[in-house]
Amino acid sequence: MKMSFGYIPHKTPWKDAILKILGNPSMIRRIQAPVIMRMLNPQKDDLVLDAGCGSGFFTYEIAKICRCIGIDWNISGNLSHAMHKLPSVSYMKADVQKIPFKDKAFDKILLSSVLQMVEDDEALLRECYRVLKEDGILVLSVPEEYICIRKLDELKDELIEMFGSRGKGFYEYDEVIELLQREGFEVMETEYAPKKLGSFIYETWLYFCYHTGLPLFHPFYFPLFYPIAYFDRFGNKRQKGNEVIIKARKI
Repeated sequence: MKMSFGYIPHKTPWKDAILKILGNPSMIRRIQAPVIMRMLNPQKDDLVLDAGCGSGFFTYEIAKICRCIGIDWNISGNLSHAMHKLPSVSYMKADVQKIPFKDKAFDKILLSSVLQMVEDDEALLRECYRVLKEDGILVLSVPEEYICIRKLDELKDELIEMFGSRGKGFYEYDEVIELLQREGFEVMETEYAPKKLGSFIYETWLYFCYHTGLPLFHPFYFPLFYPIAYFDRFGNKRQKGNEVIIKARKI
């Protein structure tokens, strides 16, 4: 996975130059990127929906392979600039709980850290089921428990508010598996990412930010911690971490 993974062209030249080198500055999403892209496995004839696309960097990377549409309530103005640079990518403002596309429109859907953020997770999964083609693939990531700094588990309610989540915020593994099965999905594969190293770095910084009042997410953190966290991907695939990525099929 290239260091520039997640680079989206920016209108501001100096920002564009930095992003070309660093890619998207989200440590935990960049740790997850190899697993997500492998599970999603986009093919040139696929139409992929990145539901709750956030900054849109997964959308842009997927669109280098096939057509991809990113939807989110908060769409950055810079993403319109990106659409001019890559015709196979599209972004639109929309509610992921009311996906504005016809039935069986997509081959694959990505929910990158989205399920725990919405008020009605069942409605979201029903919408994903509706717009997926038969045997379509859903790949999602959700946070579970903190595995290194257990004190953070006692702060979950406050952290949910800090993250701006309107939903559960966290899931137990069996809980999310049962939810997927109940909404008509067959779980095909699961893998934790980050694993032990990445989880330790992320949880340590999260705990530090909580107690110091520093912002939880800032691009400045990325070059400090990602060079170390990068090696998390070489951990044993059976290692548990604080977020799990799940590949499921519509049945």
